[in-house]
Amino acid sequence: MKCGVIDIGSNSMRLTVYDAERNTFRILFKEKIMTALASYVEYGALSEEGIESACSGLMEFRERLEVLEIRDIYVFATASLRNITNTEDALNQIYAKTGFAVEVISGYEEAMYGFSGAMCDVAATDGIFTDIGGASTEISIFCEGRIRSAESFPTGSLKLYRECVRNIVPGKGSMKRIGAQIEAQFKDRKFACEAASDVQMVCIG
Repeated sequence: MKCGVIDIGSNSMRLTVYDAERNTFRILFKEKIMTALASYVEYGALSEEGIESACSGLMEFRERLEVLEIRDIYVFATASLRNITNTEDALNQIYAKTGFAVEVISGYEEAMYGFSGAMCDVAATDGIFTDIGGASTEISIFCEGRIRSAESFPTGSLKLYRECVRNIVPGKGSMKRIGAQIEAQFKDRKFACEAASDVQMVCIG
């Protein structure tokens, strides 16, 4: 069975088409559209231009999927629609304009799914998994191949750039502001795996 999965992120929108058979699957192809939704957040809300950007990307993917005659489509969003004040309105507009019912997953779910996906390609049993996105960062502690804790933090690459960089290229002042935000977010937080074996750091972005 062929199915399509669309991930609406804060920086980009990704389409992955799978050929799934019982408990196995293979990726047929991937495509990415840069939407930079985090840059359209104003006073905590996603602007109309941002909603239009999301709809435009979804309609491009819909055209691809229709040509391939793929009917099983799952669309989800992470911090792009989770960490805004007008989530419900944005979801209603997206559904009305594209026909896609978008599911907004929690930060914990995002961390869990990201870890599960990464472990399909990485041979690691004990360590820390970090997924740095545009508007959020997920950190999971895993021991003996299983998650012990998973958490999402409201800070990411695009969000830091928008809030801390005043010119196109970050200067010393920008780097200090970025460092201060990161320190404030993770101050007094400890991330460690209690396993006796070697601990690995797995990072994706």
